[in-house]
Amino acid sequence: MSERPGNLEQDAEGLPSAVRELLGRRRLGLFLLLLVIELGIFFFATWVPISAATQQLLQGESKTLSGATNGLGPTALFVFIFSHNVMIALGEMIPVVGGFLWVVSIYATGQLIQAAAISQGYPGAVYGVLILILPFAIVELSAYAAAVTSGVMIIFAWRRHSLKREARVLALEVVVVAAMLLTAAAMEAAAILDPLLGLALWIPAGIAFTAIVLFIRRQWRDDSHGISS
Repeated sequence: MSERPGNLEQDAEGLPSAVRELLGRRRLGLFLLLLVIELGIFFFATWVPISAATQQLLQGESKTLSGATNGLGPTALFVFIFSHNVMIALGEMIPVVGGFLWVVSIYATGQLIQAAAISQGYPGAVYGVLILILPFAIVELSAYAAAVTSGVMIIFAWRRHSLKREARVLALEVVVVAAMLLTAAAMEAAAILDPLLGLALWIPAGIAFTAIVLFIRRQWRDDSHGISS
């Protein structure tokens, strides 16, 4: 992409340049790479053997979490999930520190899922796959990958002495990550209250994913035409 002066200036098609930065090939490529790594860490954590003592500890944590959510109505459950997840994502946006938090958080989640699966007599990876069948998991994991991407891009911006430019993209990225986690929290609350409804949410989620991909491809095509001309 060619450089454009002023992050919030609009181009000929009316899109702020901060949006174009957010949709740039390099940033989205990093996001997809981190998402793949995240899924790898998650499945590794559900597969790697855990000791009996660790399993007992994790099952205790799982019971504590279940006790905190049992009996909550839809609104309270949504608020609980969102507030917990958004704090994690904001921490993951911190350069360097956020990366470590991201790895620890996703690994701990995978271990918790494995402990829950073992308590029911199933391999941990089976529960991992079952959770990813529900669309909220993909949206939530994507939000975390986007948060870490933001932290990495801040480091790149610091090395290029362009932190002021990156700060405006960061502000937009915070909004995007928060919106993704709001969506994921609503979907997860629906899945907890009614698993079939949670599964049916793949229909609107699939439509949304397709629309986003088509929009990004259009912007990349427009950018290529603009550069060539």
